[in-house]
Amino acid sequence: MWLTNHVQTVEFTISGMTCASCEEHVNHEVNKLSGIIKSTASYENENAIVEFDNSKTTITEIEKAINGTGYSVTDKKKK
Repeated sequence: MWLTNHVQTVEFTISGMTCASCEEHVNHEVNKLSGIIKSTASYENENAIVEFDNSKTTITEIEKAINGTGYSVTDKKKK
């Protein structure tokens, strides 16, 4: 159960994704983290929108997971 006061949504701008497989790779890595509610990566929009419980993971950890895929986070903003 997610406590709504801990739920946060952040949009990460990502460079380097070129296809649907890239999206799946990003989503797969992000979803390995504890507290991820939803991850939606889009190579067409060059972003990932991640909804998560900020008592279980952080923006920095999510950014590290995305960068670990070989793609690069170039910007991030809270929604």
